Amino acid sequence: MLNFLEKFKNKELESSEATSEERNILIASLLIECAREDGDFADEEIIKIKNLLNTKLKIEKENINSIFDKALEITQNSVEIYSLTKDIRDNFSHDEILKIIEYMWLVMLADGHVDDFEAALMRKIIGLFHLTGKDSAKAKENALASINNQS
Repeated sequence: MLNFLEKFKNKELESSEATSEERNILIASLLIECAREDGDFADEEIIKIKNLLNTKLKIEKENINSIFDKALEITQNSVEIYSLTKDIRDNFSHDEILKIIEYMWLVMLADGHVDDFEAALMRKIIGLFHLTGKDSAKAKENALASINNQS
């Protein structure tokens, strides 16, 4: 496990804020979890995540692979979704979390459809972030509009 996740688990350091890189790794980790949920971590989903890191999070192209690889390492070390969402809740504002939900929808829609596993994951994450179905529907609508604008 990466050191910064250990920092989040340390009760004495709970008040410390995550660095920009740590925040980006948390977001990337959650996006990877979304992409992997249907059991098919497709190339278009990887490309979509890396593109989101560059365009939405404004990560320099030379840093994208490093952040993606660190996030992939976190997800492979079986960080459960509860810890990941808690770390995000503790380090992001409500509006930032809504944007992350939109990014999640962009990743889930990258392969053209949302299967039952992905839909269940999204419902679970919406609950863990203490959001409403309306919040999720608006984020999905924004993601679909973004996809349609790129076409």
